[in-house]
Amino acid sequence: MKTKSNKTNKVNIVTLGCSKNMVDSEVLATQLEGNEFDVAHEKDEDANIVIVNTCGFIDLAKEESINTILHYADVKTKGDIEKLYVTGCLSQRYKDSLEKEIPEVDAYFGTLDLPFLLEELGADYKHELIGERT
Repeated sequence: MKTKSNKTNKVNIVTLGCSKNMVDSEVLATQLEGNEFDVAHEKDEDANIVIVNTCGFIDLAKEESINTILHYADVKTKGDIEKLYVTGCLSQRYKDSLEKEIPEVDAYFGTLDLPFLLEELGADYKHELIGERT
């Protein structure tokens, strides 16, 4: 399996679902940029880390989220990305099942787990930047 070792801290955030997810993704991007990560939104050409922000309420949204996770799990298996993380409503509601069914994901986070996701990425939560979902 090949790895993209020539890339450091390039994150692609893929946002699915409602406008709250878009806000959560923007807050995540701001936090990562504050930690000197290079962040793109839904542009995965040269990212080494992908974060999928999922929706888990409407059946079609759940299906889209699962299909997107599976797509990036395949991309990771091929060695085209190094890390895959999942956050959002689907991850919040179905974490245990997802961990069993899609083990290629490095970690799953819920809607209020931004500090833990940042910690996993080696980033500090910067309180001076716009907050988190309440």
